[in-house]
Amino acid sequence: MIHVIIVDPSLDIRPSQAVDLTLSAPDSYLAGYDRMVSAIHAGQDMHVLVTDKVVSKWIKVMNRRYGPSAVIVEELTLRSQLQKQIGLEIPEYVKDQNIRESKLLDLNIPARADISFDDYLLEVFFGTFLTLPGGLRRVDELIANYEPDQWQAALKRPLVNQVFQKRVRETRRQLQKEERRAELQLLDWIEASPDVLIRNLFALRILSGYPEWLGEKLMGADVYNHMLRLRLDLHRVPIAITGNERVIDEIRLYLETQVAAAGDATLEALLPQISGCLEIEFDALLRLLTSGAASVTSDLIRRLRSKFQPIDASPRIAQALADLDLLITRKRPSDPDKAWEENEWSRWATEEYLPYRFWLEDTGRLDDDIAELAGTYADWLYASFGKLKYHSSSMSWKAMLSLKDEIAAHRGPVLVVVVDNLNAKFYPILQAQLRRRGYCEHHLSYCFSMLPSCTEVSKKCLMTGHYVPFDGSAYKKHVEECWAKRLSKRVLYVASIGELRSTSVRQHDVYFLNYLPVDIALHQNENDTGVSHAQALRGCLAALAEDIRTFARKIGAERDLMVIVASDHGSTRIPKGTVNVIQGKFYREHAEDEHHRYISLTDKSLSQLPENAKYDCYILGRETFELDASYLVARRLYRFLPTDENSYIHGGLTPEETLVPLAVYHPIMVSPKPLALTLVGASRIYVGTKFELAIEITNFNNYPCEQVTLEVTDPKIEAQPARLEALTQLKRLPISLSARCNLTAEVTSNKLHVRVSYKFLDQPYVDEVDLPVEIIEPAKPKFDLDNL
Repeated sequence: MIHVIIVDPSLDIRPSQAVDLTLSAPDSYLAGYDRMVSAIHAGQDMHVLVTDKVVSKWIKVMNRRYGPSAVIVEELTLRSQLQKQIGLEIPEYVKDQNIRESKLLDLNIPARADISFDDYLLEVFFGTFLTLPGGLRRVDELIANYEPDQWQAALKRPLVNQVFQKRVRETRRQLQKEERRAELQLLDWIEASPDVLIRNLFALRILSGYPEWLGEKLMGADVYNHMLRLRLDLHRVPIAITGNERVIDEIRLYLETQVAAAGDATLEALLPQISGCLEIEFDALLRLLTSGAASVTSDLIRRLRSKFQPIDASPRIAQALADLDLLITRKRPSDPDKAWEENEWSRWATEEYLPYRFWLEDTGRLDDDIAELAGTYADWLYASFGKLKYHSSSMSWKAMLSLKDEIAAHRGPVLVVVVDNLNAKFYPILQAQLRRRGYCEHHLSYCFSMLPSCTEVSKKCLMTGHYVPFDGSAYKKHVEECWAKRLSKRVLYVASIGELRSTSVRQHDVYFLNYLPVDIALHQNENDTGVSHAQALRGCLAALAEDIRTFARKIGAERDLMVIVASDHGSTRIPKGTVNVIQGKFYREHAEDEHHRYISLTDKSLSQLPENAKYDCYILGRETFELDASYLVARRLYRFLPTDENSYIHGGLTPEETLVPLAVYHPIMVSPKPLALTLVGASRIYVGTKFELAIEITNFNNYPCEQVTLEVTDPKIEAQPARLEALTQLKRLPISLSARCNLTAEVTSNKLHVRVSYKFLDQPYVDEVDLPVEIIEPAKPKFDLDNL
């Protein structure tokens, strides 16, 4: 028997079995024919491959002459091959030439059993918006699947383009018949180009919260109102500025008129209107926040961050959003009582004065009133310092020394990070960055630095845990010797972050890192660097936290590295025009070493000071204060040298200069408990209806969950995602989602599938939750209307 396989020349396919004869040109047919006839008469099997169209016609004639019992012919055409690849019957109107021109043999995606060939092509190349009922309303899916080059390449396939245009015409006729104007508009935009659709949907997205007249003016009353009634899910519509310049200009004008009215009512009225997709919207609200016309609360900041998530990847906006906490309105501190004890002064300074002081600083409102409050605290600190220095557990040197037993008992390595010039304003940045790297703060206290609040005094005492600074500048020798003796452990002083990075083997038990970048950044002028101090510190402290995590990994201490964060002193920012009574020239003539907030003097110069110096300065005598020189420290916000309001200085006695953090961190070894979801109220869902899905979400963890998103992923339910910026620890909150159960849904289970995504200790997690529901289909008639 002769087995002939005819293969279209354009197909790169060969039979699976061995071939005895190949006929690839007309001139090979005669010799081949003789061989095949001989095989038929001899009763032998022969496998023949034909790849020439002319020869294939002659072979079919031979098949008819000898019959199928002698010659079996199998054709491998483009149609049969495509059908085999996708598992779908190819319609008669689709010819091999169509398949070849449209390069459909590229398709290797199996088709669903219940789909037509046209729908298959549309879904593969364009998505489901032209194949499903109400598909045009699924703009989020269309946009998510749209890639301009792929769309244009699909339209260049003739058969695909033909099917697409045909379906567009059919859809248009159906929409016109049903007078569905909004969907007709969507179809017009899609037919023009998905880019036109995206541009117009972005305009709709940013306008939908503003007054109706603005949207009607820019998009036309009919188009705008019809589109709003569709209640499209627009959260995936990308930002499209080009082509929407007029819309954005009109929004800018509207915002300008509203901001001019400035006040709490204006802010609360604008927040729900804005889209959160435009930087001009953020700038307008920021002007309100910093104007003082509106009070700023933690809840307002949370809402703003949630609102502007679409553009928080912009470096400028990300920085501004991160700094919003600094704008939270603070009450003026109560007037301190000079009879207060140490703990009352510390509480007042950290809980009342410093938040208020930093708020004034960040909103540009520093004045002499805050200088008076700072001066009252400084007077108490100066008068009490003799007693505090030796006996207070809140002195930074003593607080560091008090950790001796904890360090000695710790079984893993210990890293002490002394961050030069880190005060209460910027410490939370490092706290957040360490938490993101898996380190949890176990203890935090604010301590008094040594006086004067300068590196050459404060850091030496802090590093050695002693109230007298050592002589000279040899930190390494003094730190290693004193702590090795106290702890009976191997101690290493690390002079720079570069030296820490080069440490890859654990050869010591305790490491002291002297970290200087914060001090360097704060002393720089923001106008010169072009970067705010908060932004600069966020960068270097993020790098420090990453270096700590890397150090732990390199020495094999990811699970047991104890980190101690401390600082030698803080700093202050003094605005232009602040009162200064110090006659700089006189003091500079007597100073051995001069700085903005303090100068050092010889014993002789100290003895020659006029009587009125004590009204301008605090006098720190060398012998009385056990220092290597005598110092004069400026009172209030006075200064010995000219200052620039765009940089930080230190050395004084104000709370922001003398209160410093001391914190202990340990690695986090915690996995979150899944967030619990509970349906509230009736759990019945009727197919084909809209409803409010009321859910309670509970965080049973001891840490907050952030950026929480709930998405109903069940195909039978359409619902927009719900988002929470944060769900605090041991907290339960209600959430409501507007949803619809599709008429076309097949009810296969009575469970509603919900995906919950969130960040826990800055690590991403996803929970998949099934909620029990009762899905009820519409009643069906029990008789056939055709029988009536």
